[in-house]
Amino acid sequence: MSTAEQSNLAMAKDPAIAARIVKNIAQLEQDYRLADGHLSDWLMRMIMISMKAAAPEPFVVENTAWSAYLSHPEWKPTKRIGRGDAWLEIVEFSRDEQEHSWLAAAVGAGPTELNLELMFRDGLAGYFAKLEGDQGLTSKLRKKGFKIDTANKRVYLPIVIDADLLAKALPTDDFQDAMAPVREATELGIAAKPEIDLLLKLVRG
Repeated sequence: MSTAEQSNLAMAKDPAIAARIVKNIAQLEQDYRLADGHLSDWLMRMIMISMKAAAPEPFVVENTAWSAYLSHPEWKPTKRIGRGDAWLEIVEFSRDEQEHSWLAAAVGAGPTELNLELMFRDGLAGYFAKLEGDQGLTSKLRKKGFKIDTANKRVYLPIVIDADLLAKALPTDDFQDAMAPVREATELGIAAKPEIDLLLKLVRG
């Protein structure tokens, strides 16, 4: 049993927690379905729109079945289909190895967070070793706002959406203020193109 599972089991056996859940299960079920379904889907649509608004040509913002990503023609090889050799993707990173909703990740509710992460195709998975070998490039990426997680071999821009602003945006459909962190992360990613180009050149050899 993992540490997370042990912790969950201990909380489930707590009389006060168990009583609260049982008494409110109908509301909890309904709220979670909305949070994990409609509200998270709506959030991701707004993230996509906000990224597109912040990304000038020739940058492109595209979507997968579950997320969105930012790419550039120079990051895509001419002889291979797919997202390319490198891209910046909206990802959820969980620190407790549990599944969380996009909504929880976006507002940093609990041990989960939303990031715009630098990704490489599987064949270039050794990119992090190349980056660690070039401290000058590492420093430049950090100055551009990127976080470098050596333990998990991740390079990313944090996105934290204010929960109050998001709550106000959902009923009005006015996401201008709430999506500011998404636009900022997109702009930072675009500004780091020279550094990403250098890293991609190192990885491609």
